[in-house]
Amino acid sequence: MRKTGIRWLMLVCGCFFLMGSYFCYDNPAPLKSTLEEPPYNLSDTQWAGLYTIYSFPNMVLPLFGGILVDKLGVRVGLVLFTVVLTIGQLVFAIGGYQESYLIMMIGRFIFGLGGESMTVAQSSIVAAWFQGKELSFAFGINLSVARVGSSINGPVETIVADNSSVGNALMLGFIICLFSLVMAFLLVYIDWWAEKKDGIQVELSEEDKFKFSDLK
Repeated sequence: MRKTGIRWLMLVCGCFFLMGSYFCYDNPAPLKSTLEEPPYNLSDTQWAGLYTIYSFPNMVLPLFGGILVDKLGVRVGLVLFTVVLTIGQLVFAIGGYQESYLIMMIGRFIFGLGGESMTVAQSSIVAAWFQGKELSFAFGINLSVARVGSSINGPVETIVADNSSVGNALMLGFIICLFSLVMAFLLVYIDWWAEKKDGIQVELSEEDKFKFSDLK
């Protein structure tokens, strides 16, 4: 656990970092009535498919995402999955502008590739900074603030779609994802800075520990 007080700044960044994912996940819900009308003319099954295509890869992907985070490191994983998620939302928005259900489905699939795995990486970096009661508090605050994204998604997306277009409503989600990406880079920088400040701790092998004990 990091001892530096800057961990509270890290926690703030971590909270806002998740807002993009939570805001954009439920983008299809407030747009349902609009998507059922021309020029989209989506059926209930097609609309539900926008959620299904997100969930399908995440039945197994978080497991491999966790392994990838272990292999590449939490910092690389955090940025990688957030970039994938942001690209997915951009493709989804392009599908809205092009009035193409296929492009929208592709966007939601890419978004799903990064969504849940990004949360795994975020949980890992929070766990590195907090322990015990602080860890429970940190996770609770993260979830509470992130849910603000879900709460404002409905009214905001509806207003933008009704007064502008579906494409603009989805592009707003992309902008929020960009904000989350900035928070991801800031999280990574804080973690890197704190590690350099604390110094590098060398982990001794079992053989070295045995030799060291003989010297005492």
